[in-house]
This record gives sequence, C-alpha cells and structure tokens, in this order.
Amino acid sequence: MSDRPPATALIETPGAVLSRTDLRDLGWTRTQVDAIFRALDPIFIPGTRRPVVRREDYLDLLDRSTYRDDHVRATG
Repeated sequence: MSDRPPATALIETPGAVLSRTDLRDLGWTRTQVDAIFRALDPIFIPGTRRPVVRREDYLDLLDRSTYRDDHVRATG
C-alpha cells in the first residue's frame, strides 16, 4: 500500500506534483492526460522514469481552458 495521498488530496495541496496516474484518478482519459502533459512543462527527475506536473500549472491550465462568457472558447 502506498503512503502517497490520493489525487483529490494533492489538488488541495500547494506545491504538490501530479503524475499521469493522479490525472487518471481525477477522471481524465489517457488522451486527455497526454494532452495535459503536452500543454505543460513536465518535470523529469534524474533516475526516475515517470514525469510529473506541478499542481499549480495544472490548475492554471484548467482555468485557461475553461469556457466562460468573458473570453473566447479555446479550440484545438
């Protein structure tokens, strides 16, 4: 069993990093997870195989990608 907090707790934790698995646990499909990692600057720690993204970068991407009446809907 992992001591790692669940993805829902990581979203609430400033400074946390999110893995592909965390994003899947949050409900994103593999295609969406791939797009999120392409849109952000993933972190690759030497000696590890799995990149992560910063929580704040992820939340900023969601904010920028969310359609609202005050800005134009993103396409593509």
